[in-house]
Amino acid sequence: MKYVGLLCMAAAVVAGGFLMAGEWEARVKILLLFRQMMVYLKSRILYSNETLPEALKEVGTRFADEKSGMEAEAGLFFLRVEKRMEEERGKSFSEIWKEELDRLPEDLPMRNEDLQALRSLGENLGYADKTTQERTILFYLEQADDSLDFLKKETESRTKLYRSLGMAAGLFILVLFA
Repeated sequence: MKYVGLLCMAAAVVAGGFLMAGEWEARVKILLLFRQMMVYLKSRILYSNETLPEALKEVGTRFADEKSGMEAEAGLFFLRVEKRMEEERGKSFSEIWKEELDRLPEDLPMRNEDLQALRSLGENLGYADKTTQERTILFYLEQADDSLDFLKKETESRTKLYRSLGMAAGLFILVLFA
């Protein structure tokens, strides 16, 4: 019975290392997804001559349909913003955007700086002409690229570190208590 308990403890520590590594990978994935959505939003506004609500609906539908988890949540975020824009015409876009950002699930793998970049985008997106909207989206894309470059480098090293530490700690527990 003692050895079963030790194996369970060691497995839990190893799993914790893999879980921490997975959080970094999930953050890269969600930032890439939001970046993709912004590129598509920009193209809908500039080249399809859609209004912001139409473009949000198109992007949200495209990224929410037949997807699940955090991928669907990102698309549903756009759809919720679009719906509220139609229903609450007197309310500013930036207010709606900020409120919907605050309603994103807590388990979405985004940090405060990621959410702040999205908040900043929402503050400057909804009231201007196409050129200003394009510049706002391009600025967000530049920030996202910088974050992604940093995260990709960090993710590789931290993933190896967390997994190795998890396995080493698991082996340490087995050796120490066996």
